Amino acid sequence: MTMPPATSTESSHRGLVDQLTGLDSRFWIVNVMEMFERLAYYGVRAVIAIYMVLPLENGGPQFTHVQKGSIFAAWASVQSVLPVFTGGFADRYGHKRTIVVAIIIKIVGYVLMAVRMDYFGFFIGCMFLAAGTAIFKPGVQGTLAATLKKSEASVGWAIFYQLVNIGGFLGPVVAGILRLLDWKYVFYSCAVIVAVNFLWLPFYKDPSQEQEGNIDEEQARAMSLASQSVTLRLARCWAAIWCVAVGASGWYWFKAIQAGSVTNEWLYFTWAVLFAVALVTYVPRKAFYDEGQSDPYSVFVVSVVGLFQHRVLWFCLLFAGFWLMFNQVFDLLPNVIDDWVDTSGIIATLGSAFSTGAAPTVLSLFLGVVFGGVCAAGVFLAMRPDHRQAHEIPLPAYAVVAIALGAACTFPVKIALGGPDSDGLQVALGSSGLGLLLAAITYRFRLPARLVAIVAWVGAALTAIISLRASLVQSAPGLIEMAEAGAQVPPEWMINANPALIVFTMVGFGYLTSFIRPLTSILIGMVVATVGAMVAGTAALGWACIAGIAIFSIGEMLSSPKKMEYLATLAKKGQEGLFMGYANMPVAIGWIVGSIMAGEKYEKDGDKVNLAKRHLEDVLNVPTETVQALKESEVVPYLGEQLSLSAIEVQRLLFEVYKPYELWYEIGAIGLASIVGMVGYGQFVQWLDKKSEEQD
Repeated sequence: MTMPPATSTESSHRGLVDQLTGLDSRFWIVNVMEMFERLAYYGVRAVIAIYMVLPLENGGPQFTHVQKGSIFAAWASVQSVLPVFTGGFADRYGHKRTIVVAIIIKIVGYVLMAVRMDYFGFFIGCMFLAAGTAIFKPGVQGTLAATLKKSEASVGWAIFYQLVNIGGFLGPVVAGILRLLDWKYVFYSCAVIVAVNFLWLPFYKDPSQEQEGNIDEEQARAMSLASQSVTLRLARCWAAIWCVAVGASGWYWFKAIQAGSVTNEWLYFTWAVLFAVALVTYVPRKAFYDEGQSDPYSVFVVSVVGLFQHRVLWFCLLFAGFWLMFNQVFDLLPNVIDDWVDTSGIIATLGSAFSTGAAPTVLSLFLGVVFGGVCAAGVFLAMRPDHRQAHEIPLPAYAVVAIALGAACTFPVKIALGGPDSDGLQVALGSSGLGLLLAAITYRFRLPARLVAIVAWVGAALTAIISLRASLVQSAPGLIEMAEAGAQVPPEWMINANPALIVFTMVGFGYLTSFIRPLTSILIGMVVATVGAMVAGTAALGWACIAGIAIFSIGEMLSSPKKMEYLATLAKKGQEGLFMGYANMPVAIGWIVGSIMAGEKYEKDGDKVNLAKRHLEDVLNVPTETVQALKESEVVPYLGEQLSLSAIEVQRLLFEVYKPYELWYEIGAIGLASIVGMVGYGQFVQWLDKKSEEQD
């Protein structure tokens, strides 16, 4: 998940309450928008790896892992690389306008993913979602940067990333529930959730319209600096290399078309053509680009050429290995859990714990207090009593108050309608109506915001505690029965341990890292994250996998807050901004290469159904025609019948015989090698800079 950058500020001179109340209203608006956007995004990302390879008879499109990997690789290309070339568009055309366009594009993407189950149609939907995500972020983060004062920056960014992770935590919960009804509901609901952001736009005043200065001139200076950093000889060399790459990848694609097995070949060819065009265009017009050009095509050409500076190129290649490992926790691990991890023990443990009085009480108390606080915060942020009197609050703000009060009324209505067995639709309609009524009363009598917020908090918390405790206690016998029957925890719930830990422990780890040198914290965190990924990926039992995810999350929290601060020190003096503009490229390279590599390897040596087919043919000598005639969901049960084994026993047999976990040794080794390479790279560039300063 996302972690906050370290920020050096003067916030220590002001109290926390003063900093919070001093934050601009637009800061809160874009934070709420980001939370809803992340809720929708991670709702899909948490389950899409499972959905894409799900058999047709179970409601999925039944793509291969190679096809899944190619979709993720293209997704990475669009979402991670697009901001490198379009980062200035939000400043040029306005943050608000950019956000509107991004929301529309994302809605189209979610809807296409819901209605299209063929590879091409679903692929296009994913590309719309990736493009919308890439366009959405610059507008939101640009608003934050423009509205945050230096004295509030540390608290402001911490709040932003906390809300990002809250959205990332809630998204998989929503998706996990909806996919049990129908997979299409996941995508449609995410489209609705991201569309909710249109409600906040009338309250949002675009700060980019207030900024002074010439954006084109600033961008032209940056482009001039990037162009001058690349020699003509170096550009010619790389142009020749990429022209050869175009021919090789084109031939590779043509042979794949002839063989009828096109997967990632088109992606290789596309990247080769883009890089070759940029470099071939640059060589004869280097003097023109050295002057600094800010038109879109020049930005594209110089951005590509700038990647081939030695300092930038090696940074991208070395750091990409860590991101290759990192992204597979979210792209491959869900499939690994679904295929190989026996999580019934987790269900049994929870059933036993909920049978006692202590566990349900403590858990419901914690969740109830948090839920009440969220409802109260919604009321407070809508009315902003710290900025205006009750009679000054505009009518549209009470629409947000109605939403917050409606949420606060959820559990009172649920209790009134029969508790855990109440109808969900009736609860939703009843709480929404009651929220509107209470908001109308608040508006009519101009009730103080603090009073309304306190009542919402107390009422929501108390009823949530009562209702949740009853539900947890009631669920205990059913959980024990499910565990005995071999029921499994959905993979998205397992992966969701990552954002949950970050949401509830990030502050503590942020405090710990303040006592450690940035580089030390980063290296420790990266090593811990790599170890955690390997533990989770090679686990066969649910609790071991959860432990690996927890270790990975700790490593993420140790490394991420200081990462951008460290990367800035690697840039050549005077090129800090330019260098940081390429900081997303290692993520893109690692994500692309990892998706392709993991997809191809897991399809062959990791997928449980494919290994079951192999066992049937190679070990039991079942005719290939018989095996191929089986539906995907019938292969493992058929193998169990042949061996007189249960489904979980078949799973253990295949796990021990074919060792699908060995793929994670390769992934972990790449991650560790990348860490070692980054240490050496950091030392080398610092030595170069020191030597250069001595010569000057």
